[in-house]
Amino acid sequence: MANTNNSYALLPADPIKLLFQIALCILLIIPTVLLAMVKQIIGSQKKIIRGQIVVITGAGQGLGRELSMRFYRLGAKVACVDVNGDSAIQTAQAIKDAGGVARAYAVDVTKRDQIKSMHEAIKKEWGQVDIVVNNAAIVKGHLYVTPNSDKIIEDIVDVNLLGQYWVNREILPSMLERNSGQIVAISSMSSMSGLASASSYAATKWATNGMMECLHNELKSLNSNVVSTTVCPYFIDTTPDISTSWELRLPAMPTSYAAEIIMNGILENRRIFSVPNHLMCLVAFGRLLPDNWQEYASKIFSVKILPTLDDKEVEKNYRIKSSAEV
Repeated sequence: MANTNNSYALLPADPIKLLFQIALCILLIIPTVLLAMVKQIIGSQKKIIRGQIVVITGAGQGLGRELSMRFYRLGAKVACVDVNGDSAIQTAQAIKDAGGVARAYAVDVTKRDQIKSMHEAIKKEWGQVDIVVNNAAIVKGHLYVTPNSDKIIEDIVDVNLLGQYWVNREILPSMLERNSGQIVAISSMSSMSGLASASSYAATKWATNGMMECLHNELKSLNSNVVSTTVCPYFIDTTPDISTSWELRLPAMPTSYAAEIIMNGILENRRIFSVPNHLMCLVAFGRLLPDNWQEYASKIFSVKILPTLDDKEVEKNYRIKSSAEV
């Protein structure tokens, strides 16, 4: 006779052990949270990176250039990587003029052969890479259904997500062999909330967070000392061509302000954090609240990507007028 019982019991293999572990986890919540709050206030001890080799992608301008200069001031040797070779040279030259050590590399992070050649050149001249900062990204919005956005979708995914894979997969093995190093991903607060007209960009940042979370757990399973760090900044006022495409209720952060917090997090080997530091907690808490409250809050702290001419044409075809407009 067929079994008609459709119930499914989630019975653990070792229920007593599971209950003990859950109880222990609950007991540790309060001291763990208090310790995290203390570290947040007084800060953790920062590591010394003098003499270390740092690779920064997207170093030709904006945040990448600012981070390059800050790493140099701490005594690191900086490999300034950018698809625009001239911009990378300008950043490297600024470091050299100030008395630092830097080299420029014109590299398209979507091209694995170029990444490999860069890595070989760095090892030959300086040695093994200690820190990788994946900063290169295309920041551009588009309406989800705009017909001619196929190419920009592919470019955003290739640079913002796959580019990180290719850079990390090239350099990470040498870190694992030495049991030392740090992989940094510059993600975004858009990885924690959906933003209209930013589906491609936000998708790559959500994926970046997931990729880095998996990498963190893999490193732990290998008992490796290699560190993974994910940075989720709010909007940064980097270049005019990007900033002018936003409409923000709260102003974009100055590059120097964001870079200061990012540097502190990297030097403290933090696993994941937002810029400003408190923003991730606020957004995570907001996600627990009802949908209508979240929608209301998003209107108060509005973030809007201004539509392109193509997007405006699509909006004309699909936008339904509200009752107030009828």
